[in-house]
Amino acid sequence: MKRILVSFIVSLVLVLVSFPVWGNASNITLPERFQLAMQDKKWDIANPILDSMLAYAPYQDQLWFNKGVVYYNQHLIAESIACFQKSLLLHPFNKDAQDNLQIAQSRLVDRLPNYFDFILLRWWKLLVNPYFHNYWAFAALSILVIIGLCMYMPLALRTKKQFRIIKNTALFLSGCFFIMAYLSWSQLSKTTVFVVQSDKAMQYATPLSKAGKQVPYGTLVSVLKSESNWYKVALPNGIETWMQKNTLAKF
Repeated sequence: MKRILVSFIVSLVLVLVSFPVWGNASNITLPERFQLAMQDKKWDIANPILDSMLAYAPYQDQLWFNKGVVYYNQHLIAESIACFQKSLLLHPFNKDAQDNLQIAQSRLVDRLPNYFDFILLRWWKLLVNPYFHNYWAFAALSILVIIGLCMYMPLALRTKKQFRIIKNTALFLSGCFFIMAYLSWSQLSKTTVFVVQSDKAMQYATPLSKAGKQVPYGTLVSVLKSESNWYKVALPNGIETWMQKNTLAKF
């Protein structure tokens, strides 16, 4: 009984410590005014409401998805694409955002070329994504809950060597997941996302290059490095390139 109590206290402490990590990802009920504005198709009213909610919860994927829907219905295709991309950064498995992003991108004349991709590379990009912190925290918490439930097993099973090995391994993994959650969450403040704000934005191999390729308006990029009037950015298709600062706006 004492061991169960100790395990429960440890789990509770870890949950409370990790709350700032995954607390921002909690579901937020959209206000009635926003729902009415969406039903009446009053996009100019719905947009400011979303802006005020995003100021409070900037990492809520559903809010960015709804903002993308509003922009799309306002025929602001580039802005809607940026919002759908942001929603997918926060929640990579959001099927609605994936489908709407494809629809919005299909209306663009100029699109970024795709790059060679395969499932292992996509999974690796998800794991190192700074917005993946809530998944790490959820996995760690789930393991702790399972370990807590296992403490109710018969004593004969809990004293076996195999059970102790499994339990210690699970505790180790849970601790690693909590560390990954914290490190991922701490990277959010360092991750700078910009959106292309010029229809003449170009990408260059180096700041000294004279020839470049156009980057579509509304493209979401991650800034990796700043140098004079240039940013080194990562495009959505995985390519790292250089762009002029005056063609980008902080997202």
